[in-house]
Amino acid sequence: MQRLAIVLVLLTGLVAREAHAQVNAEALRSTLRANPQFLWLDAGLAGRTGNTRTLTFSGAAFGALTAGDHLAFARVSADYGEAVGKTNISRWMAHARYNYRATELIALEALAQIQHDRFRRIGERDLYGAGLRFNFYNEPEIELFAGTTYLFEHEKILSQGTFGGEDNIWQRSSNYAGINYRAGPTVDLSSVTYFQPRWDRPADFRILSESYVSFTITKILSARVSGSFWYENDPPGGVKTYDLEIKNTLTIKLQ
Repeated sequence: MQRLAIVLVLLTGLVAREAHAQVNAEALRSTLRANPQFLWLDAGLAGRTGNTRTLTFSGAAFGALTAGDHLAFARVSADYGEAVGKTNISRWMAHARYNYRATELIALEALAQIQHDRFRRIGERDLYGAGLRFNFYNEPEIELFAGTTYLFEHEKILSQGTFGGEDNIWQRSSNYAGINYRAGPTVDLSSVTYFQPRWDRPADFRILSESYVSFTITKILSARVSGSFWYENDPPGGVKTYDLEIKNTLTIKLQ
């Protein structure tokens, strides 16, 4: 059965173009409620040849650990796609986060992230932050939360056509709110929205909204359908202000 699950994960996947620029940490965090420590793998591979030639690959590894009031997790992901011999998706991201639960209501958190996205002209974007997370309601079936984080951002923008490269340093405020809901023994839902304005220029802001529903198939295999919307009010030249992604994935639970 385990071999069959691995084959299914490697051969099944649907990935739309583009993605958001900060990982949805709350969607990852909700998994820890039932799994205090684990390592999971996601993968998708889809290819076509003939009248239409396309290849799309998506892969990720997600590990986490909780110990008393301490929580730490990290996720690494990559997406690559080709259509008619031309690359149309090329991106990767690594995200790590630590939380310390100070009280039942308040947790302290710190994060670090690095990413690359060729088609958003992001040669490299580093994020480092610290802030507060508020657990307004926390029951086994439902969790309501919000948070605010200071972000230090360093980004290198790739040159493209008539648009030159850039090397920027910004400071942002990352504010979020959301819900995690266990709809049944095998069904979990999560939704969260982030708002990230620049401190020196609030009109330069980003919005990330992501929701998913996850279905447990076996002890080692689950399926997830997620949708995300990313909006950047002042993107690099030649880049659209928004991205929309719909993704189906299968997950192997190694631990």
